[in-house]
Amino acid sequence: MVEKVEFSGATTHPTDTGTADADVWAQLAEFASRADADPVLRLLVGEAITAHRNLRGVTATIANRYRAMIDAVPDAITIHDESGLILDANASACQLLDLDRERLLGCAIEDAFPKLDDTFISRLHRAFDADETVTATSTIRRGADEEATLELNAHGYLDGNQKRIIAVTRDLGPRALAELQLRSSEAELRRILHEMDMGMLVRNRMGHVVSCNPAACRILQTSEPDLLALRTDQIADWQFIDEGGTTIVHDDLPWARALRTGKAIESVICGVRSPQMTDPRWLSVTAMPRDGSADGEADEVVSVFADVTAIKHEASLFAHAQSLTNLGAWQLGPDGERMSWSAQMHAIFDVPLSTPVSRERMLNHFAGMDQRRLRQTLDAAKPSETTEITVRMTTAIGRRRQVRIRVRALPKDSAQGSVIGCVQDITSETDQETTGALD
Repeated sequence: MVEKVEFSGATTHPTDTGTADADVWAQLAEFASRADADPVLRLLVGEAITAHRNLRGVTATIANRYRAMIDAVPDAITIHDESGLILDANASACQLLDLDRERLLGCAIEDAFPKLDDTFISRLHRAFDADETVTATSTIRRGADEEATLELNAHGYLDGNQKRIIAVTRDLGPRALAELQLRSSEAELRRILHEMDMGMLVRNRMGHVVSCNPAACRILQTSEPDLLALRTDQIADWQFIDEGGTTIVHDDLPWARALRTGKAIESVICGVRSPQMTDPRWLSVTAMPRDGSADGEADEVVSVFADVTAIKHEASLFAHAQSLTNLGAWQLGPDGERMSWSAQMHAIFDVPLSTPVSRERMLNHFAGMDQRRLRQTLDAAKPSETTEITVRMTTAIGRRRQVRIRVRALPKDSAQGSVIGCVQDITSETDQETTGALD
């Protein structure tokens, strides 16, 4: 038998609390407005009504915040009673299950997730006392021929003296798709690293090689097992030199500097020779640290390197050829002012290699008519022909020389520069011709 609650002639069921509550406060307000009511009692009732209204406002605010908060959660959230009936659901749950909130409320969990394991609720009851979370998977039908796989994580809690279940449901489809794309990307990356002609080594904090690609083995003339077995103390058998021929100590190697500083070390030219190598190799190395620990320190260093031995040999031969013929090469930049000089150009002009050079700097080594002729030649240079002049110059330390200059313009769409040329010191040839003429 359902107990009834009576107040001033009104009869309500305890389950109809909203209507009963409104009737009670309406009757209290009516009582407080009566002229024959006790003033003290009227004051107390008025204060109670005001407090009640304030409390209802706070409650409504909390309810609105709660609704806004759970609706903002991207995962589907449902609240159930201990038998599994849905008491509340957020917007994501309605979207996932393709039902509006009114239709969801009161549904059994088996109706919302028809393929859920029959033991789910009983498992949750067993886990309730242990304060554990129960995880299960289920599927739902989407459209005529599409099925989505879901993961439910449910946890029990007490709402007053009532057992409640909160369930967080995720669609595993996007996660599975992301994992598939990640595996595909990793496979593609491994293929690229395997086929690329640049060497790649990955070292840990100890300096041990933990990964390498075939190009690294080919360039270093060392097998993959030998590289992976290489330890720091065995590096002593390898020789490393810089471009000047000076030995590079272990702590100054690009990968060691990247590990120590936590910054990328880019495009370092170094020579390397190992016990397995028949000939030394020149490499252009870039080392990049990879952060992986909570303290921000690099766990690994990735070294990418290209074999520039052939380029280095060609540059060396070119430098020797320039030295033997006393011929220096130069290039005027796209801005028409900055220049690049070869080492022999610096030697001919007696200018240190570290000194910046420009068009005006070069012209200042010439005087009078010789300077005007060179300036006109530079201004009138054409891509279709090479212009040659012979002029006198004074070097940076005051030595006078006779030089032959050849000039040719580059095509207008060239990104490398505007004019190229060479300067040959012919002082000795001119002196010999003068001496022969006098004889």
